[in-house]
Amino acid sequence: MSKVYSFLMVILFIVAPLANADISINGTITSDYVFRGVSQTDSSPAVQAGIDYGHESGLFVGIWASNVDFGDDADAEVDYFIGYLGEVNDTFSYDFSYTYYTYIGYSSSDDSNYGEFVFNGYIDVFTVSLAYTGDYANSGDAAQYIGGAYDIAFPKEYVLTFQAGYSFGDAFEDIEYIDYSATLAKTFYDFDFSAAVINTDISNDDNADLRFVIGVSRSF
Repeated sequence: MSKVYSFLMVILFIVAPLANADISINGTITSDYVFRGVSQTDSSPAVQAGIDYGHESGLFVGIWASNVDFGDDADAEVDYFIGYLGEVNDTFSYDFSYTYYTYIGYSSSDDSNYGEFVFNGYIDVFTVSLAYTGDYANSGDAAQYIGGAYDIAFPKEYVLTFQAGYSFGDAFEDIEYIDYSATLAKTFYDFDFSAAVINTDISNDDNADLRFVIGVSRSF
């Protein structure tokens, strides 16, 4: 097991005993780390862990980490986020957050760290997502993302989620693209299992083609 995998496992199992009503610990093992339709691990497995703190006011903060493989010096991604969760009524809730993505392994000249604002609106079984960054991957160019998801509940608490999103902006120039997926999820003995079919309309990138991804996660 690589140093990155070991590091992520240490994060998960050291902080797990600290979990209480306000702190949530999560860990995931997945066959592929896919972000907005594109593999971040060169179509290989990932081990991920995070810790979140939520206040009764709706404020939340956290940190999340995963191994990555872009075919360069980056070994891991570590994200820091802060946000606010609100509820209008029993049907509509929302959250607004700022996430700062960092990548371990790059030299200072290859720094790709950047921040992004994200808004999610939850309307019954629908989710609408909007994201904006003015400096995508430290490129100096802006990028936006708009997405939507629809959940279908089945007997025995199976949930099928259909999702689609669109990445665009100056950072993508002529490579703006659509991603879409279908994910079946089910909880067994406090473990969350998922199986997803994911694809994009990108035609010249093996890490963005049709893929089947399975994963298991646990929150404490």
